[in-house]
Amino acid sequence: MRKTIYLFRHGQTDWNLLRRMQGHSDIPLNDEGRKQALSLQDFFASHPVEMMFTSDLMRAQQTAQIANEKISAPTYVSEKFREVFLGDIEGMTQDEIKETHGEDSWLRWTSHEIKNFSFTYQNGESAHDAIGRFGDGLLEICKTHSFAAAGLCTHGLMLKRFLHSLRPDLLEPLPIPNCVVYRINWSAEQGFEFSI
Repeated sequence: MRKTIYLFRHGQTDWNLLRRMQGHSDIPLNDEGRKQALSLQDFFASHPVEMMFTSDLMRAQQTAQIANEKISAPTYVSEKFREVFLGDIEGMTQDEIKETHGEDSWLRWTSHEIKNFSFTYQNGESAHDAIGRFGDGLLEICKTHSFAAAGLCTHGLMLKRFLHSLRPDLLEPLPIPNCVVYRINWSAEQGFEFSI
């Protein structure tokens, strides 16, 4: 059975505004983030889902709850859909990271190219490891739940890295603003597929 999953990023937080790295830090939505999440209600009204999945971090759970208010799909929470764990740079701003660790390491870490997916800052989770965790979680829900379409709220860096792992041919980084939605499909025969 072919399944559709709408992957979407959480709404804005105060740390997003400061360009501060959140990782596993449990930061709530701000007022703008709640407004952004409301726009997802229209999306899911025209793209109905039978189930909603979300990261266990507050900003994702809040976004999924708001997005799901009108359709009231059953919701499942999993830490497998968390943001990439950032290790020593968690809580730092982008400028602080560049100043402390250099521009070159920042460019490698933010790269969408698979050749850089093994790089991470001290004590952090590499892109390879994060993609493996996220992919395992997705495969689990596809194999154990019966649905034609589902929504899944996750995080910016995780979303970018996972989608680029499915499409290494994409030369430009995918835009991942707050509450963006991307569609992937899964079947037992083809695995995960992503087309723009």
